Amino acid sequence: MIPAMGESPPFAGIASFFKVPYVADPRHADADVAILGIPYDEATTARPGARYGPRAMRDASTNWAYREGTTPFYDGEVGASLLGGVRFVDSGDVDLPPTAQPERSHPLIGARVGRLLEHGLFPVVLGGDHSITYPVLKAFGGRPLHLVQFDTHMDYWHDEGGMLYTHASPIVRSHESGLATRVTQYGIRGLHTDADQIELAAERGVTTFWCEQAKRTPVEELVAHIEPGEDVYITFDIDALDPSVAPGTGTPEPGGFSYYEAKALLRAVALRAHVIGMDMVEVNPLYDPMEITALHAVRLIFDTVGAAFSA
Repeated sequence: MIPAMGESPPFAGIASFFKVPYVADPRHADADVAILGIPYDEATTARPGARYGPRAMRDASTNWAYREGTTPFYDGEVGASLLGGVRFVDSGDVDLPPTAQPERSHPLIGARVGRLLEHGLFPVVLGGDHSITYPVLKAFGGRPLHLVQFDTHMDYWHDEGGMLYTHASPIVRSHESGLATRVTQYGIRGLHTDADQIELAAERGVTTFWCEQAKRTPVEELVAHIEPGEDVYITFDIDALDPSVAPGTGTPEPGGFSYYEAKALLRAVALRAHVIGMDMVEVNPLYDPMEITALHAVRLIFDTVGAAFSA
């Protein structure tokens, strides 16, 4: 069976995300959701390779490219249909120079995301390292939003030596600059130093659910502090998942969410709030020859977008 959304089977042809049309210019995008890749890992502090994340997720997404048109999937485990009527386009990648110069890369990222927003598209951004979240949020133009972060690290690190825009600092940069009026973190774990600024984050009102705590707490309680219908942007660092199911990432930590735990929490956020965009970052296929990290990342994107468009 050849799906209606493409001219070839999922395993053949050009691997756009979900095998949807490639439309770089949002003026011509008759769609609801736009995929945008940011193949950038110049801001990593550990293992590079996340620049290949967008390509890996696009390849993995073709596993689900068998539906016809915009017919819904049925997820029997939650008893709900998802993505019915939701139109996707793949807007390609932001072309970035291979240099760790945020003064060059950030405006390019912001401009591309801004154009998607200008034309009413819901951006799903494929990273890339986590530093991209800061320039992505800049594109929202200071619109008040609640930043919901899934991560093993707080990313509230004050970098030494003047390096303010690494993948360890997008949350603190976004928060202190007013791009995020509220911040919630789910899944934080591992070992921290003073540079992680845990106390400063708490003083500024960041709500942090440590991973083991989140695993023991009912999902309804984890999202109860989110105002119903408030604008939320979701940033999902794939290392929030346990490395047994997501080994392909630059800075893995023992422990973490299972797929089902992350899915339940993402759906709860999306069904309670008004999600206005999301990113999936730190997928590093160089450390995952079985491609299960990208597979989990894509499925969580579908789960989140599906819930956001059904809310």
